[in-house]
Amino acid sequence: MRTSHLALRKRIENEKLKITDEELFASRAFGAYLTDMAEATAKRYKRKIKVLSYWDSSEHAEVACTDNSCIRINAGNFLTQSFPTRRLRADSLVGLNGHEIGHVLFTDFAALQMYMQTMLSGRMYPAEPTELSTQEELNLLEIKEAYADEDETVTKVIGMAASNISNILEDVYIEARMCDAFPGTFRTGILLNNLRFPELVPSVKKQIDRGDHEFSIVVNLMIQYCKCGDINNLENYKGEYLDALYDCVPYIDDAVYDDDVRTRYMATNRMIVRLWKYIKSMVEKVKEEKKNGGSSMDELLDKLLSDLADQIKSGGSDPSGSGKSVPFKGKFKHDRDAEEEVKDSIQKVLDCETGRLALEKTDSFDEGDSGGITYNNDFAGSGYTSAEEDMNRILNQAAEEKVERLMEEELTEELQAEGNKINFGNAHRGIPVTVNRMSVVEQSMMESYKRVAPPLLLLSRRMQKQVAQVLKDKKEGGKQTGLLMGKRLNARALVQNNGRVFYNNRLPLDEIQLAVGLLVDESGSMHSNDRITVARAASITIYDFCKKLGIPVIVYGHTSYAKDLNMFAYAEFDSVDRKDMFRVMDMSARSGNRDGAALRFVAERLMTRNEAVKLLILISDGQPASYDYYGTEAEADLRGIKREYTNKGITLFAAAIGDDKPNIERIYGDGFLDITDLKKLPANLTNLIAKHIKV
Repeated sequence: MRTSHLALRKRIENEKLKITDEELFASRAFGAYLTDMAEATAKRYKRKIKVLSYWDSSEHAEVACTDNSCIRINAGNFLTQSFPTRRLRADSLVGLNGHEIGHVLFTDFAALQMYMQTMLSGRMYPAEPTELSTQEELNLLEIKEAYADEDETVTKVIGMAASNISNILEDVYIEARMCDAFPGTFRTGILLNNLRFPELVPSVKKQIDRGDHEFSIVVNLMIQYCKCGDINNLENYKGEYLDALYDCVPYIDDAVYDDDVRTRYMATNRMIVRLWKYIKSMVEKVKEEKKNGGSSMDELLDKLLSDLADQIKSGGSDPSGSGKSVPFKGKFKHDRDAEEEVKDSIQKVLDCETGRLALEKTDSFDEGDSGGITYNNDFAGSGYTSAEEDMNRILNQAAEEKVERLMEEELTEELQAEGNKINFGNAHRGIPVTVNRMSVVEQSMMESYKRVAPPLLLLSRRMQKQVAQVLKDKKEGGKQTGLLMGKRLNARALVQNNGRVFYNNRLPLDEIQLAVGLLVDESGSMHSNDRITVARAASITIYDFCKKLGIPVIVYGHTSYAKDLNMFAYAEFDSVDRKDMFRVMDMSARSGNRDGAALRFVAERLMTRNEAVKLLILISDGQPASYDYYGTEAEADLRGIKREYTNKGITLFAAAIGDDKPNIERIYGDGFLDITDLKKLPANLTNLIAKHIKV
């Protein structure tokens, strides 16, 4: 399969028009974009972060999470997909990325673990709340009595309530830190998501009508207030749940911007006491379910607070991990004025967008001079010019990846079709042949290559230098002097009186007349003594050597399972995605080896080339060993194959790296390479190729 550069670009441009959100946002290009942003952000704090974007549009799928070193972002989440344009959806994902980076940088994971462990053990950390009202004093007394009973239901329910509330406060704090430290696209995305949120939350009346638990309703109101300062209350609900929220607002406002995480834990403890009525109701419901033979504790809590869990996830699921937060130098003071300016610019952008959900009637909160969270009904942000450029670049990359994947799949189909046409001879009659080629190369394989390749690439460069000048001279042409015979006389050489007085003009030649095929035995015995590792190293060196010198090269592996033959196409003449060097990392010791059929396959691939010299190198650890293919019959087959393709212009060498060297030499004769020192295999085989270079 040969495709011109122009045809490839045209196909990529056509594919760009058909790229879906899933293909774009779950692509490696977009994941790399988010990772670059995270690494650039965390670099100043000497933190390392990776970002994985994926797609899950199911109803209760998570939105984003982090374990303090890796961030997982679900690009198919309901919040992001609610935006009407791809540009806004991209900003939403950047906002989720910024939120999770905020947890990595500014959440004290060690303190969080201590807080939760203490709460689950029946105590309040860092201390019990003070200055309580009479009712709150009674509530605290009930909590302590409930703890004293050492009932797992009590501690788990209180722990769950504390986890949800403290996470809400922590989200506000880390987002404020991110917006102040990185007032560009991160702030835009974070505010975009936060201001979109109330439009997607069911109204208070709807939550009541569908039977949501009282604690869920109050905490959902708390989440809405913390995110954007308003709540979804179309039906103008007035009642105890709003009163409970109003009671909690002062504690929220006093804690969310404090750099000391213990202040937020103290505020959480105070709200646990204040909302004990609803938490106590959960304890009783769980006890009743358990008494009636219900599910496990965790399943009961998940079922009881399923609606709350969905809302918590929309802001980023509970962080996990370990490590201290990055401290703020001095006393942290959130710049609310700057945030309001960003919100104004966001509104101007969204005024031009279509398909936006209508905002329902809400309640506003104004705490006067208390320094609390202020409400503003504006949406989305600044920095859209650069974001547009980034998205166009990523869209190009995603389209290229898709086209390359499709073309690699087409190449595999062509290789399989070519294999089906080959006459493998009587020894392999009826043997099914499968051509395996990875259409997508995993990132882990690329990283593995980068770790092991440098010394091998250095060896390749040294080999290239040895032949580079010769190739240059032959390609450029020039004068060949000091000849005993010729048509032109070099007068200056007459004084030397040695007879070498003639010269010829050499014509420049355009290309190297050599094509190389490398075939590696991937039988199970290649695992012994690191033979497959050495063969893999040789493949990396030879591939790089040939590619850098413009020598067409293919690299194949082969194994057999029962009667079949499996060919592994690591490097191909017509590869599209320029990732063949990474594919070689998958070379492995597998099962049997049916060398004759594999040799025919690669030889036929070489026969498609027009180069004058065709070199086929087989790396093996011994004789063929497969179902009904071994012993003298197999040896005779191999000798016949070598003879046949030698007559067709292919030079075959077999490099034996095991204990069966006499057998291999008997089979291949003058095409046998005795590789005693495995460490020299890459260099020896590369030298072999260099000797056969002709231009």
